[in-house]
Amino acid sequence: APDCPPRARAAVASLEPGKRAPWIAQAAAKGTRIFADVGWDETGAWDLAGLADLEHCEAFLPNAEEAMRYTGASCPREAAHALTEHVPLAVVTLGAEGAYAVDRRTGEAAEVPAIEVEALDPTGAGDVFVAGFVTGTLAGWPLADRLAFAGLTAALSVQEFGGSLSAPGWSEIGAWWRKVHSVASQDPTALRRYAFLADLVPEETAPGWPLRRAVPTIGFGRST
Repeated sequence: APDCPPRARAAVASLEPGKRAPWIAQAAAKGTRIFADVGWDETGAWDLAGLADLEHCEAFLPNAEEAMRYTGASCPREAAHALTEHVPLAVVTLGAEGAYAVDRRTGEAAEVPAIEVEALDPTGAGDVFVAGFVTGTLAGWPLADRLAFAGLTAALSVQEFGGSLSAPGWSEIGAWWRKVHSVASQDPTALRRYAFLADLVPEETAPGWPLRRAVPTIGFGRST
């Protein structure tokens, strides 16, 4: 891999406690907007000072447990506010409860509940969430819409097997949007949360719902 990635509007970085990744500072200096996540701190230190590259990041997207351990906060929402002392935008995923975000620059905060789905494979769902949030950010959407879109893409991804293979495209998102409108018992308030999709999704829905582009076969056994 190159020492620094090509010029880009945005990049996603996985921070490692106690380690710097020089490319992050270099990319940020060239105008790339860095969105960071982090894994479990195996050292047990949970020291934000150890995430030195956070100073170059626009957004930090830990899960609730990680956010509380890093900040010492007693609840994820309090942790999100504490994280904005270190990064402009903090997004804390809340599992089945959805996600909460705070933007220090605008003073805006938003919370969006999760979409209930029957999960087949959670592989890569966190990465899909980040990708959805980056997409909405680059498009200039309001914070709540970005959270809703990120949560939707992650929810659609867990209904298929695989990591990147299960990440939804616009056809799957459009199919979901039309599907929920066809259910008479839908909560109108919940539908309004995703009303911004109406001007974004393709007009024509691909056959079948959801659209399947490819199916991973590694790990599937054959009975004899």
